[in-house]
Amino acid sequence: MTTSTATYTARTSTKALLPWLASIAAQQWKAWHAARRLVRADELTWTMALQDARLMADLSRAMSETAGQR
Repeated sequence: MTTSTATYTARTSTKALLPWLASIAAQQWKAWHAARRLVRADELTWTMALQDARLMADLSRAMSETAGQR
């Protein structure tokens, strides 16, 4: 029976782990930022629609068409 003399550590090298974590954090930040940008655009559109009946009618029509497709 052969036994291995190699020692394995349970921890990953921090030199490899930190850049990986940084890249994941950057991806999450970009996704969060894009989502916030969309929410802000929706809020601005809704605020404008509350003041303009034509825009509200367009939004209502678009939402009705979207609901009808489902």
